Amino acid sequence: MENLLRRFPGPQPILIRYGATLAMVLLTFAVRLVLQERTGQFGFILFVPAMVAAALLFDRGCGFVALGLSTALIVSLIRWEGQVGFNLAGLTTFITIGSGLIFVSDGLRRALERAHKAEREKDLLLQEMSHRVKNKFAMIASMIELQGRNTTETEARAALDSIGARVRVITSIHDSLQLSRNEGMVDVRTYLQGLCRSLETTLQELRPVRISSTCAEVILPPEKALPLGLIVNELVTNAVKYAFPDDREGHVQVRLERRDDVLEISVSDNGVGCPHEMATGGLGTRLVKLLAAQLGGSARWEATEPGCRASAEFTV
Repeated sequence: MENLLRRFPGPQPILIRYGATLAMVLLTFAVRLVLQERTGQFGFILFVPAMVAAALLFDRGCGFVALGLSTALIVSLIRWEGQVGFNLAGLTTFITIGSGLIFVSDGLRRALERAHKAEREKDLLLQEMSHRVKNKFAMIASMIELQGRNTTETEARAALDSIGARVRVITSIHDSLQLSRNEGMVDVRTYLQGLCRSLETTLQELRPVRISSTCAEVILPPEKALPLGLIVNELVTNAVKYAFPDDREGHVQVRLERRDDVLEISVSDNGVGCPHEMATGGLGTRLVKLLAAQLGGSARWEATEPGCRASAEFTV
């Protein structure tokens, strides 16, 4: 019923409503004729689903039309000789119960329509709220970027750029939620692929580095997807900044793998090796470890030939 309301919202044209009601009653009548010998005097029960369906799908009026037609057809099939009182009592019972079912079905239909309308209004409000939050984050990111351009100190400008990148990662979560068809959950594959494309476009101004991603199909709540995105942002940014000096070309690979209930996110590069800040405990390293701990996991770095591989594991 709820799916029908979604597909056919609003009142249907009168011809469709009463035409479908007539068709359901006539179909029931045909079934009644086929099963007449088997159903006997209780065959009138077969008309009940048609009445209930008419009231549920359309309105109370269609339900009573179905009841009237059903009663007329039942009367045409009844043998009245010697059973007038019995038949009248049966018809009265049928009409009484049928009327009650029609009122109940019509009430249920109205309640479902109100619930469906409330759900649509809720979705619109959530979209509006998400849009406003996204605009606020975009404004904050623009202010940080503007301040960075007006800052002459290299270290301060780099810090502002880093903060701006993290704000953009948070903003991208709202984009993913707005496009999500998973009831408020984040499709991590789509989210990380979009994040990697955005990072490649932004970081190519620093280095001619290609960023690719391979992700398992994973659906996560926003409170887990956001730290995951921030981890990828930090690891990819550090790889581009430290693994490819002197504008050398390179490749950064982001990979999300799932093993039972354990997720592993890794960022590998073919650069000069693990960054110095890994050993010294720089801000990026501390932030990645903090985010991994927030997810209930841990982060580690390991040297590869060539390059470096950073990863974080956590359970879902």
